[in-house]
Amino acid sequence: MTQIQRRLSSSILSRWWIGPALGVASLLVFLLAPPVAPLTEVGMRAVGVLLFTVIWWLSLGIGYPSFVCIALLVLTGVLSSAEATAASMGSWLVFFLLGCFGLSEALKVTGFSRRFALWFLTRPFAAGKPWVLLAMFLLGCTAMGGVMSGTITCIVYLTIAISMLEAIGCEKGDVFAAVLTMGIAWTATAALAITPIGHAGNLMAMSWLLRDFGYATSFVQWMIIFIPMGLLVYFIILGLFRYVIRPDVSRFKHMCDSFVMTESSKLGPVSRQEKYAVFVFSMAIVCWMLPGVAGGVLPGLSGYLDTIGYAVPAVMGACVLCLIRVNDKPIMTFNQWMRDGVEWGSLALVAAICVIGDVVSNPGTGIPLFLSGVVEPLVRNVPTFALLLVGMLWVVVQTNVVSNIVSMTMVYSVLVPIAANTQVADPVALGAVIAAASNYAFSLPSATTATAIVVGSGWVPVRFMAKYGLLMIVPVVLLFTFVAYPFARLVLR
Repeated sequence: MTQIQRRLSSSILSRWWIGPALGVASLLVFLLAPPVAPLTEVGMRAVGVLLFTVIWWLSLGIGYPSFVCIALLVLTGVLSSAEATAASMGSWLVFFLLGCFGLSEALKVTGFSRRFALWFLTRPFAAGKPWVLLAMFLLGCTAMGGVMSGTITCIVYLTIAISMLEAIGCEKGDVFAAVLTMGIAWTATAALAITPIGHAGNLMAMSWLLRDFGYATSFVQWMIIFIPMGLLVYFIILGLFRYVIRPDVSRFKHMCDSFVMTESSKLGPVSRQEKYAVFVFSMAIVCWMLPGVAGGVLPGLSGYLDTIGYAVPAVMGACVLCLIRVNDKPIMTFNQWMRDGVEWGSLALVAAICVIGDVVSNPGTGIPLFLSGVVEPLVRNVPTFALLLVGMLWVVVQTNVVSNIVSMTMVYSVLVPIAANTQVADPVALGAVIAAASNYAFSLPSATTATAIVVGSGWVPVRFMAKYGLLMIVPVVLLFTFVAYPFARLVLR
């Protein structure tokens, strides 16, 4: 091995180990140091594990470091094994997401997801109008992302987009190709905020609001607030494309003429498998939403659905789709569900965040008192809009760098308890808005799986996405500060 190769190898090893080593060092410092009031001894160990986990998330990803976090909370004596298991993998959120992943996978394997995507491009009023076609394409992505995993939505739409781009001889580096594929990542990601269906961060926030303030946020309330916000962000994205980037969209018309019609004809009539998959998914959605809209009309049924919760309809729906057979074949196999449908990294992250939420909110650790003591004096006498502006800027900037769930957890844990103690802002509305705003990540591939997939495809340079993604931060922050929060206060009473 030459001296240059040895130096290069050493440099790579240094970069590989620096993050994990820093995490271990941080953990050891808090394990060995005496408690710093108001943190208790258990609180010091908990902070050490949390700091370790954040560093490992940033340097190694969200998958196995999430399981290491759960294990360390037990090994350091912060929680017992039973407590950690019940709060993490035993959480209803984990089973809810497993069910939603299964329902989404069934829509994909039956071909309905692709049919749904192509439907938006074949509307007669959009024919011959490139900007309308682009708007409809991204609207379909937004609609699908509202009820399905952002990863699945991105993959479905990116597959269609790349096929169209290649069909007309478009090359990587073309501005229109970059705008089209970047728009898929952006709208698939932005759609995560508009419903709680299969979207872990929104559900976690709803769970925390119930835990912290006894306020049960329904699916209907969430959608009343954040569907309009999501549509406004969708129009902001279109405005940025149309008036700032201004790509040549003339070829998009030819894409639809030469490709989409051909692909639509290949799908043929709607199959029985698609009908069954859509019906079962629809029934699950009815079970989730009925308690919020029919409590006074059907109190018995609504009360029963409230009792069984959100996870049971999702898991049972996915299992039913494994059971139903057409032409002696199941609509979806269990292996397809577990292997192709489940985003295991996201599931591990949710499990870790669930247990972290319990630890951070536990008064016995001293962490809530510590956070209040540090930040509360700074915000006690500030105007409400100032606290909101800081909070929204914090969560939106951070979520453009790291996971939305990590960003939401950090900002919620600091600002919502302070809002409750000082009455500077409505803590329930603030918590909901923080959770929704944490989904608007557009700049870097490290932020979401959708941006990572699109950048990884090679059709969008990182610099291109980062440049225009940063421009989206200001309108999103202003929208959630001055529009979303007041609207949430009206709905979440």
